Amino acid sequence: LGRLAAAQRHRGVALPSDTVITDPQQWLLQVADATAADVRVELPDGYAISTPWQPLPQDRGMARFRIARTPADWLARVAIGRFAETPIALDGGTLHVAVLGKPEPAQRARLLAWLRRVAQAALSAYGHLPLPDVQVLVVPVGAQREAVVFGQSTRGQGNALTLFVDPARSAGAFDRGWVAVHELSHLFHPYLGDRGAWLAEGLATYYQNVLRARAGLLTPGQAWAALDDGFTRGRRDLRGDSTLEAASARMGEQHDFQRIYWSGAAYWLAVDVELRRASSNRLGIDEALLRFGACCLPSGRRWAPDEFVARLDTLIGRDAFSKTFRDYRVRRDFPDLDALYAALGIRRDGDALRFDERARDADIRRAIMHENGRHAVSRGAVARRPAVAPPRRPATGGRLRQFKSNRDSVADVTHGRGGACATAGMGSDRAPESPAGEAAVPVATPFGAWMTRRATCASRPRRRGRGRPARRCRRSTAARSCPA
Repeated sequence: LGRLAAAQRHRGVALPSDTVITDPQQWLLQVADATAADVRVELPDGYAISTPWQPLPQDRGMARFRIARTPADWLARVAIGRFAETPIALDGGTLHVAVLGKPEPAQRARLLAWLRRVAQAALSAYGHLPLPDVQVLVVPVGAQREAVVFGQSTRGQGNALTLFVDPARSAGAFDRGWVAVHELSHLFHPYLGDRGAWLAEGLATYYQNVLRARAGLLTPGQAWAALDDGFTRGRRDLRGDSTLEAASARMGEQHDFQRIYWSGAAYWLAVDVELRRASSNRLGIDEALLRFGACCLPSGRRWAPDEFVARLDTLIGRDAFSKTFRDYRVRRDFPDLDALYAALGIRRDGDALRFDERARDADIRRAIMHENGRHAVSRGAVARRPAVAPPRRPATGGRLRQFKSNRDSVADVTHGRGGACATAGMGSDRAPESPAGEAAVPVATPFGAWMTRRATCASRPRRRGRGRPARRCRRSTAARSCPA
């Protein structure tokens, strides 16, 4: 398996700590017409296995699992090695967490405590996990500038997250990160394909700020400031004259990450406000996704984007999702949010946002960031954008990788194939420019070669003589990933 993992390029790797990560669909045979398969696993003493499969009761000391049938090109990962898997029981399901490598006991405890906190943040969407079992692989990558430097959600043979972390960072550094909440938010929707990537990424990008505010990891003002910063980056990132849906389908080639992620976030904000306004704050996207999870998750197939929003409308008894979807999918510009901001009582004042508590939808603005719509009014509140600290180089001697992209390898891990995506953005050393969040860095990891195949620059260098002059991408912000 180790040799096979090494040959799998982006699908597997052998770690130095007696651990192999591999895609089981490359070596585990299945009956062609079976909807599911049961498997028993016998391991040597001291070894463990982490899978996206549904766990079953042990049989004579052997681990047993049920493997859901999903498309063969949806990426899955199985880890086998000397590690301990820890279940984190939540309302509605369980995160099966495997911390790989050899972190110190205090580091491992800190990682597990952090995952419990961010899982509770994700649950603030509607109170419980929408899936019964989720695999979580935590891969230490040494000293880095960020606590969580990369993440990916996958759907092959079950739902899973992979998070690349610097285990030596403080609990506060982990709590300040957005990657884990973003990836957990992808559990609330089905696979939507290339053309629905803007919907999928938009939901996770919107929720990564909203849910952290509800959990107390951000103040409401900080969450609104983060959303506003993202909308500004999305507005700056317009390239060409493609519709949002067409740009989403070609995101791996054209690299319109900022526009796609943040246009999608604007869509979910607009629908959330419309639903709350029409229902006196009783209904929002949380309730619609709760009902979708009850009827339709987990799902082992691709949903067409219009099918997904139509089902949400049916479940919520309104047409807000489809109506706004029809407008956004054909947009060739970034959505104008000025009227929405005015109704919510959000006003830009230099580097700060000011909030008007007398605005028409001020109660909706408060409710979005506070579970059950409860909020103590703070008149004349001001939210200032947090300062971005200058990046520091890793403490290790390892080289940071400059992210690259090529069309051939992109096809394997974009939204349309593999049931997963891997995206990255790079900006200046001064300001955060990653597609969905505040900051991240290029990182040399055991999956480094795989990561570089899909990661790319938010400000991509252009050849001279073709439009704007070439700009150089600096090593500051990059790297996280998500499923469609």
